Amino acid sequence: MATIVAAGTTADPRYTKVAIWLHWLIGLAVITNIGLAMLTEGLPRETHHAAMGIHKAIGITILMLTLLRILWRLGHRAPPLPANTPSWEKWTSRVVHFLFYALLILLPLSGWVWMSAAGSPVDIFGLFTIPPIAAPDKAFADVMHERHEVMGLTMLALVVIHLLAVVKHQFIDRNRQLSRMNPF
Repeated sequence: MATIVAAGTTADPRYTKVAIWLHWLIGLAVITNIGLAMLTEGLPRETHHAAMGIHKAIGITILMLTLLRILWRLGHRAPPLPANTPSWEKWTSRVVHFLFYALLILLPLSGWVWMSAAGSPVDIFGLFTIPPIAAPDKAFADVMHERHEVMGLTMLALVVIHLLAVVKHQFIDRNRQLSRMNPF
């Protein structure tokens, strides 16, 4: 007789399918947005502008997916880390995940505020335009631009740390941590 085990429980150390798919969708969207922001910087104005239109739409999508993921997480606990995980790794994991969630919310919001203050509409893939959330103000837009870039670089650093941790757990520790987030 087969026993049914719920994902995210002690018996099954995997995340739920919904959490896994949201993780990968958000992760790929974040990496895409980092690439769009960094790799289109020196391109002709029209090309850069078009790429930034996609960047803005993906950013708002990341915000919505993150809010959905947080709501999902409220009802579905993350599976526990293996019992032999060193305390410094548990602490680091909590800090990095907190920073990820904070940036996944603050980064798109800062971009939205920046674009609003700059008087630039945020179009969502040609489907609709979201309303501005700040009054036009060039000085404020400049400040938000700087903050958005700093948060973007911080997100890049976190992504690198996260990927290095995945490599460490999978290939050095060989503790199968990657299987917790494997969608297949």
